[in-house]
Amino acid sequence: MRSEFENSSSGWVPARLKDLLNDPQYTSLMLATGVFFLVSILIHFPLNNSPQFYSDFLGSFWGRQTPNGLREVVVGIPYVTYMFEYPPICGLILWLGGWASQGNVYIFSIVEFGVLLVVAVIITHIVFQFIGYLGLNRNRQLLYSVFAPSLLLYGAYNFDIVQTLFVVMSLYFFIARKQYKLSAGFLGLAVATKLSPALLLPLFWQDLRSKNQRITFTALMGVVVGALNIPFMLANFQVWLQGYTYLKNWGLEDSFLVWIFNNPGDWGLAKDISYVLIGGSALAIYIFFRRKSLLVRSLMILSAFIVFSYIATPQMNLDLLPLFSLVPMVPLSLFYLFELSDIGMILFWFHFQPNNVTPSVPQAFALLRQIYLATILGILAFSKKLTKI
Repeated sequence: MRSEFENSSSGWVPARLKDLLNDPQYTSLMLATGVFFLVSILIHFPLNNSPQFYSDFLGSFWGRQTPNGLREVVVGIPYVTYMFEYPPICGLILWLGGWASQGNVYIFSIVEFGVLLVVAVIITHIVFQFIGYLGLNRNRQLLYSVFAPSLLLYGAYNFDIVQTLFVVMSLYFFIARKQYKLSAGFLGLAVATKLSPALLLPLFWQDLRSKNQRITFTALMGVVVGALNIPFMLANFQVWLQGYTYLKNWGLEDSFLVWIFNNPGDWGLAKDISYVLIGGSALAIYIFFRRKSLLVRSLMILSAFIVFSYIATPQMNLDLLPLFSLVPMVPLSLFYLFELSDIGMILFWFHFQPNNVTPSVPQAFALLRQIYLATILGILAFSKKLTKI
């Protein structure tokens, strides 16, 4: 099903890299992405003259130690010798940095942030091609993706941008290139990075023409996810499983539910409500909005997950940035209100304790962020008006 804003040309072909390098818009976007992300690296890098803003890589993963006092990421293998709370793609990136570092935090940071920089540049390339297929204004990419405040604050922070790459590539190869097998593979890589992209699978089913295509698509995605998980399951099943149950036992974080259930004794009920809201909103999108384009429904599903999840950390904004570029329905002013409330969370995070389990200034920004995102979700669901940019 084609979108109301997609280019009607059926003869579209992606631009060759040689031609792209001679396109000033392309080179400007790539340069802007590189510079903006390097600034994100700089403000998180462990240098004395750097602001050293918090990142999970240095503030959490690097500091974890074995019972013998050694750094897990340096001497161990995730899911085998130690528990890691993210799926295998994330664990492999972490292992690469720890193995290469030989205990040096600077080398570890260079490897981890370097991987994320490459990922950010590839996303910009794919979105540029995608926008060419859709026939949209290329300034959208600069305003909604590259110069987004969340990219600056959370680019060099966690693995969300890696998930974003695989989701965008899956949608690109499905919609623009009609290469469904590649699309399935990239969706599998996305699920093997963070679990939430699994909610997108029924959307692809809806746009596939036959039962055999749906079976093949699902099987290929499953093979990729399985290939990345099964070796660790066989090596140490209990440690591998702990990684998937860790966040299940985590408390509420950056969710509107904090304002309703600020007693830890009620968190079990809060999580059950979260599961019901996520499942119910996903079903509503599958059933009642199936006539919307795949891009719009994908943005709706990922937005609904952030709105209703009991863990809605600020870096999750990165999951949505490319889709904001590709779906010209969200006013720029509303987008930046959503973004600014997101960075407000981390700017005040360490000044108010406890900062994630009770109503507080950071949680006020988190609540505003979810209100703005819920408004965006409503626009996607019920508005047919396109933005001018």
